[in-house]
Amino acid sequence: MLFGTDWLSAGGYQIREFMARYIAAHGNIALWWPAILSGQPTVAGFFADLFYPTLFLRLILPVHIVWAWTFVLHIFLAGLGTYLFLKELKVSVMPAALAGIAYMFAGSLITLTYAGHDGRLIGCALMPLALFFLYRGIRSRRFLYFLLCGLIVALQLLSGHIQNVYYTVLILFAYFIFLWIRIIRKERSPGTAIKLAVFFAIGMVFALALSAIQYLPVYGNLPFAARGAGRGYAYATSWSMPIAETFDLLTPKFSGGLEHYWGKNPFKLHSEYMGILPLLFALIAVLRRWKNPHVKFFSLTFIVVLVMAWGGNTPFYYLPYYLLPGINKFRGPGMIFFLASFSIAALAGLGLNYILQESKKKKKRGLPHGILIASLVPIALLLLFAIAKGPMLSLLKSATNPTPQKIAALNANYPNILTGFLLASVFSIVGFGLLYLAVHKNLKTGTFAALAAAVMTLNTGVSLNLWNESKGYIRGVALPDRYFAPDEVINFLKSDTSRYRVLPMNYERSDDGILAGHGIQSAGGQLPNPLQSYQNFVGSGSSVMFQTGNLTNPNFMNLLNIKYIISYTLPEDVSHYDKKSQRIIKQLRAYFVQPDFEPAFVGNKYTVYHNKNVLPRAFITPKYEVVSTKEDVISRLLQPEFNPAHTALLYQNPGFEPAADSAIGTARIISYDANKIVVQAEMRAPGLLVLGENYHPAWKAYVDGIPTPVLRAYHTLRAVVLQPGQHKILFKYHSKYYTAGKLISLAALLFLGIVAIVSIIGLPRGRKNRPNKH
Repeated sequence: MLFGTDWLSAGGYQIREFMARYIAAHGNIALWWPAILSGQPTVAGFFADLFYPTLFLRLILPVHIVWAWTFVLHIFLAGLGTYLFLKELKVSVMPAALAGIAYMFAGSLITLTYAGHDGRLIGCALMPLALFFLYRGIRSRRFLYFLLCGLIVALQLLSGHIQNVYYTVLILFAYFIFLWIRIIRKERSPGTAIKLAVFFAIGMVFALALSAIQYLPVYGNLPFAARGAGRGYAYATSWSMPIAETFDLLTPKFSGGLEHYWGKNPFKLHSEYMGILPLLFALIAVLRRWKNPHVKFFSLTFIVVLVMAWGGNTPFYYLPYYLLPGINKFRGPGMIFFLASFSIAALAGLGLNYILQESKKKKKRGLPHGILIASLVPIALLLLFAIAKGPMLSLLKSATNPTPQKIAALNANYPNILTGFLLASVFSIVGFGLLYLAVHKNLKTGTFAALAAAVMTLNTGVSLNLWNESKGYIRGVALPDRYFAPDEVINFLKSDTSRYRVLPMNYERSDDGILAGHGIQSAGGQLPNPLQSYQNFVGSGSSVMFQTGNLTNPNFMNLLNIKYIISYTLPEDVSHYDKKSQRIIKQLRAYFVQPDFEPAFVGNKYTVYHNKNVLPRAFITPKYEVVSTKEDVISRLLQPEFNPAHTALLYQNPGFEPAADSAIGTARIISYDANKIVVQAEMRAPGLLVLGENYHPAWKAYVDGIPTPVLRAYHTLRAVVLQPGQHKILFKYHSKYYTAGKLISLAALLFLGIVAIVSIIGLPRGRKNRPNKH
């Protein structure tokens, strides 16, 4: 199985496996995932790629196979899109193909495998195709191509990485304005200009309509989600690309990579490196083809994108932060660098096209002197860093956070910097030699292209350790049945077949999905967009990360149906531990000796404690208190004398008089599914049925078939009022946003089909695109 940090450690595999199994069994999407964080919305919670075409492959092929091939296919699409775009710019086959190879093997794409960022890769890979369709649409003036451009943007949106889509729309808009102005100046036809602007606008609206099935539910969930608003300039500029790491364009070993990263960010799981030859080829375009408008456009794009990637490291980022709507909701400005990589690839194709045309002339201009100078830059840097180690180390230390760990990483990485510049020098000399042979020695185009492709592939492969499974960005792990094989904790928990949740207080695999994969529901977990009410309840505040916080309190724990707590097996002899560890062990021992807990399983590494006062998933409360704020709820639950089993905390009056008797009824779950839950209850007096599942307005309740309001209990749980008698209560997830989004997306797809048919039928045979050159 292909390794990816988010794929494995953040539960990416298990949610896709769950969804594939659910669809196969029920024929529809699971709109709720009950496995983690006490239940969370899937579509509305912005689970990645639920509606991307790879979903259909997961229904017939193993999930991990589809995931690995997602990277392979989209890296190929990145190269294909670059090739098609440059061919549309009248670049010949070989230069366009080499530019495609440069982009598809750029570090901005291929190294994303290590982090498991498939959605981010899809956005990077599809962007050139969007540019291709946009340019073809402008050249041909045909509406269909603008819709196809929108289709590509919609696919990016459905892949789940909206930040890369935002950057794609930025370059599409900039490119359209660039071409639009040239059309106005050349043709002086207001009608044509207006028509193209309308076509482009409709294409972008079409993209939104086609992806409405995903994004309307997300929009409807914004008031209830933890991640829905901007968090200030510091947040928006976190994970900016340090300026010093621009040298990673010459060698990925400069900033330390996966092993010895010493830069300003906490860690780095990717690389911007794309080889030496594309840089040389791109420089030729700048030096010899500057009058070409596309050379100017992509040169300016590269500069602007690079400075934006630097983020908070320069004052420039204040401009996009305050001028571009929505960008304040994103962090990690360095993610935009894929546009810089594409700009280099496009310039490389344009530069190579010039070189190969020049090689066929009898009177050749020769290589520009700047290429020779650029080829010597890695050699000069190698000599500088080798001779002046002390001054260079001092300079680099000023470019990072001066912590002992970072300084140690820099010192450990310094030999790798020298090795990296040595490799860069070798490939730089080889690249210059190929260019010299092509221009001065009449090296055949096919031979040059084959040699250049081989050198580019070898360059990126060696420099990025792509063939080194233990150190590179592409690694493998055991197949899912072995990787997620049950450990001693899972084997114990599976022996209890009742309905309950666990609290992974200290469990190293709490987030990777092993619990969910074995049917064990957890109060913990990790999601990019959890419900804010749950984060408030457990004590995580505005963070999207799960923290045990309030769950160490019995009232909170009991309400969430937490029957077992997983923690470390505590040693008897702590004398050989440091003082900090001794203090933690002492605190844990003091906590678990409370009468509420008893060891249910003691293993070599973990102990599972039984919570003796756990409440069932569905229970009846005879009394209630009406409170005003979430702070009131938290404060009341923290009071030791308060018993949540007897008194519900509500935000509105349920309309009945509380009973004096505490035992007024019983409830049990008779059917439990991701999209619906059925509870059987018997009441002797009016009371509240409390369901220990997260509240969300999309959950509707029907008591004996009659729609009944779902009340918000204890800030994050669900409750309904029941009258005396026997009742069957159906909780069903129904989202008006999902229903509307589905209809809009289907209508958009139908619209595309109609336009395509009309366009194809209405196109006379032999008609060609208008040969406009913009």
